[in-house]
Amino acid sequence: MKRLFYTLLILASAVVAAKAENYFPYPEPPAHLVTLAERTNYLVEHFWDRCDLKSAFSARAKLEGAFRDYVSFMPYAQADTVHMSINALLEKMKKDPKHLLILGEIAENTLYSDSAEVLSDELYLPFAKAVASNKKIPGASRARFEHQAQVLENSQVGATMADFVFETPSGDKQSLYSITTPYTLLFVNDPDCEDCALTRVRLAADFNAKQLIDNGSLTILSIYPDGATGEWRSEAAAYPANWKVGAWADTDEWIDLRFPPVLYFLDKDHKIVGKHLQIENVLYTFSLLQQGLAQ
Repeated sequence: MKRLFYTLLILASAVVAAKAENYFPYPEPPAHLVTLAERTNYLVEHFWDRCDLKSAFSARAKLEGAFRDYVSFMPYAQADTVHMSINALLEKMKKDPKHLLILGEIAENTLYSDSAEVLSDELYLPFAKAVASNKKIPGASRARFEHQAQVLENSQVGATMADFVFETPSGDKQSLYSITTPYTLLFVNDPDCEDCALTRVRLAADFNAKQLIDNGSLTILSIYPDGATGEWRSEAAAYPANWKVGAWADTDEWIDLRFPPVLYFLDKDHKIVGKHLQIENVLYTFSLLQQGLAQ
């Protein structure tokens, strides 16, 4: 209860402060809405009600600040309310391609870029798709959002990863769907990446990973996101013999590579269970899986 009280107090303070700092008034939840979810649902649903969107884009910095505030309420609101609000905002903007593009760029900065304050593929994807599908936006400006939308749709948690063919160091061709183990760790890495090298060492040295591979529960698939060059073949010769290793030139068209080294965890149906994983979390998951098999 104490945490809820402080959270509500912070939200109330943010709304009051916004009156002085922003150039349109934020919504004020009615007194009869008392729970955190009720109040944040109201804030998210009605956030743009008193904003004149025709003139708001004349002060982009202020609009971007308001958008950050809008997003900051979303983690406390219900998912269906959040998506309904985003869709309503985009519906208002679809006939104004110039402003839609600016809104997409603001969303990109806030939700998708390396410096995003709230990193969320789920929240960003509707904005990227809206810009990508608006044919009135110039092609050069639209292309970036088209690529982002395609990659995010292909690599969202819960989605089934599309099959792809990779080339092994020996020149053979294999596919993702030829892997039939209950779990696959897709490890996209570059020999020239220092963090990738450290992650390779930690994966190769992990006892639980070795046990899971040996008993047929896990495949570690190391993918080089470029063509099968001679330099890569030389480096790949030192990779663990119990891994699958390949090069795939079109990796960046299908997999979100923003945060290398890239670690995706897939189930037996190649559904994405986790993405952008930290190596510590991966190794902990291996230990839990191994404990479960040992029981």
